[in-house]
Amino acid sequence: MSTDTVRISAEDVNYLSDKVIKLGSYAETLLDSYDLGIRPEELAHHIRKTCDNLGLLFDGGSIFPITLRPSAQPNVLLDEEVGDTWDWAQTLRYAAGASMISQRYAKHMSQENLKRSLLAKVLYKCQTGILDDLVDKGRYTYMEARGMYHHVLASMTDLDFDPNAFKKKLIPAMNQNQIHIFDLISTISSSFNRLFVKSPHGVDLFYNMEVLDERVILGQAITMFQKEESLNIGKIRSIARNFYAPAEDVKWYERLAAYVSGGTRYNLIDMSFADKEFEVEELQHLLEGWYYYDIAVVFLNNIVNIHQDLKSGIANLSLVAMREDEICSVTKLENYGPHLTIENYKDHIARIAQLAGRAITEVTKDFTDTENYYPFITIMMPVVMMAEWIGKRDDLICSYLEELSPSLRKACSKRAASA
Repeated sequence: MSTDTVRISAEDVNYLSDKVIKLGSYAETLLDSYDLGIRPEELAHHIRKTCDNLGLLFDGGSIFPITLRPSAQPNVLLDEEVGDTWDWAQTLRYAAGASMISQRYAKHMSQENLKRSLLAKVLYKCQTGILDDLVDKGRYTYMEARGMYHHVLASMTDLDFDPNAFKKKLIPAMNQNQIHIFDLISTISSSFNRLFVKSPHGVDLFYNMEVLDERVILGQAITMFQKEESLNIGKIRSIARNFYAPAEDVKWYERLAAYVSGGTRYNLIDMSFADKEFEVEELQHLLEGWYYYDIAVVFLNNIVNIHQDLKSGIANLSLVAMREDEICSVTKLENYGPHLTIENYKDHIARIAQLAGRAITEVTKDFTDTENYYPFITIMMPVVMMAEWIGKRDDLICSYLEELSPSLRKACSKRAASA
């Protein structure tokens, strides 16, 4: 079956574009108040190009497009509503952020392959968002969560994907009260698979994708021990401290964050659709940089949702980072109050900014950033991940960017010097 049969609905494309515009507009207002190195017109250029790229998704495709949002849902933009099974609004916001990564690779792609890459990234983000919410809101053991993640993610890049066999194994793997989202998971899996295996270099990057998928499978599975019914942060610590990290000082909960994030995989998806072949072995600085970016985006998301997650019976990684010793001794989250101070938040934000600073230093070591792409993407990360705080806790978003500003200005000056 041709990859041209894959398409998402026009309403979903409009949603993604509107999200990019609104988040970009907010980011531009930050540049009016803070010297982050990049000029407002440069940021606006990247936002405009991202919207132009998303506009390619309106062209052609199946007469039966995939509808990602549940039917009869409003076009929520920044004031998001949480879905019952799947927080689709939050996931599509993250997908809008993932679409910005294509700016790094667009010049290496034909317009048709750029469209396919964007489709693949949106579908991949939606799939991982669905799985994350299923295991967070459902009742799965460690082995059940690991099995479902492995089945879905491995099938998405399986060179011999069989949709019927996939469905037959997925049904018993899911909690039956979540079965209503089964069709969407199946559709996304088969659609992503068609795009990926027929991309110019998907087969060449299969092993690299598999390695990253195995990390997320393990990482997401052990998050079962962050939940009330099986809470055991000490067990997570004993496992995660052995996870790979490019530096010894990366803490165990930061290593876990790198495993459960997806930014590095979005780069590999783009590389799969590029005209040129990227030799992954030659991209060590990029991979190490995105390792740190992956940590940062998880914590930027988690810091916003600490209390919401606690109400849902989850001790998220930002809470663990701020209360490691205390939370390791907690056996029940019910009635647990961490009593976090503004200093706790600012210290945590400073550490996230330090890791993001490492990221931008690494990724620009062997890449001539002629358009300040990496400063742009680095600024947009907190805007995308912390959008729930826009208009509510802008001070903490700005605190993060202030901490990060020396690294951003250095990257921008490096680009100016090479121009």
